[in-house]
Amino acid sequence: MPSIVLAGHPCVGKTTFAHLLAKRALSRSTISNVVHISESTACPDQTKAECYSNSHMEKTTRAALKSEFDRAVVSSAANEEGSTTLVILDSLNYIKGYRYELFCISKAAGERHGVVWVMGSSSDEQFNSASTESSSDVLAKKRNQERKVMMQKQFGQQDDNEKKSKSENDLDGYYEDDETMNQLVLRFEPPDSKNRWENPLFKVDVTSVSPWDRNGTLEVSASCDQTTNAMKTMEIN
Repeated sequence: MPSIVLAGHPCVGKTTFAHLLAKRALSRSTISNVVHISESTACPDQTKAECYSNSHMEKTTRAALKSEFDRAVVSSAANEEGSTTLVILDSLNYIKGYRYELFCISKAAGERHGVVWVMGSSSDEQFNSASTESSSDVLAKKRNQERKVMMQKQFGQQDDNEKKSKSENDLDGYYEDDETMNQLVLRFEPPDSKNRWENPLFKVDVTSVSPWDRNGTLEVSASCDQTTNAMKTMEIN
């Protein structure tokens, strides 16, 4: 079964999409299990703000995510025939070389591999410089601040350990400030299907694309270049 790597800017809806994908996959007779990997599973003792608070923590977070992905893919490949596991890596995955390492893990295990670029809108492809900001990134920052206020209010009376254990599981955490998100966006290296380790590449515009068609298959924007926005069906069996 394919291992699917999600990539995208902070707070654009990757986790929401991952949950939808997992739900749809489990409704298929060909999928018996879904492993959903994220910061909250790979780094359960840290909040998302802590995971990306500095370069050292980012490196540690990436290593933890890759290790868990490796274990899940190897375990999936070893499953008995008829027992199929879908592995979803739900994180920023913003470095091209890092995505190549993930591809190598899947290839070594003999598993199919694909990348899903989750965009707040299709215009995200045009915003990769320090002088511009996409409308979806503005919305993502607003969403992040609302989540931060909600979580601080909800967990304000609890001790630090409870905050760490509950916040990630309940609301997937938040980034500490807009500057952290800005830096992550600036370092984002867009996937390119011309790279063999990023092919197939599927693009998801979460603001304008209905995730599921009537036949139960996932429909996303997919192409062999970064400008085409034609619709193509992504089969998950």
